[in-house]
Amino acid sequence: MNSTQLYEMRPEELTQAMLHALVYHYKRAQDSTIAERNRHLRQARELLVKLHQGLHDGGGIIAAQLDEIYLYMANASVEAIIDQDKQKIAELHTLASDLDQTWSEAMERAKTQLAPTGGNRYENYQ
Repeated sequence: MNSTQLYEMRPEELTQAMLHALVYHYKRAQDSTIAERNRHLRQARELLVKLHQGLHDGGGIIAAQLDEIYLYMANASVEAIIDQDKQKIAELHTLASDLDQTWSEAMERAKTQLAPTGGNRYENYQ
């Protein structure tokens, strides 16, 4: 993927790409040398920071819950680097995979729903 493709992505597609990359880095961290493991964990943490920055303050309870999950995963990534804890890395991989799958399902559902047309319900009634 090049930078032009990244700039052309919609925000939800960019989030999905970052979640795919997060899963990739945690997967690779599980079976790498210490140096490679640390590099993948640092990159995963950087992705979590960017995902956190993309949350809206007015995003409601889902944004608040994602904020907590991202913060937990970022802190756990640092702990995994310090402790070289493979169980922690496996847990992080599972969390990232669940987030990625849930995000993909939400995007598929959004495609099947009608887009709001604006106005009030009386203006849209035909």
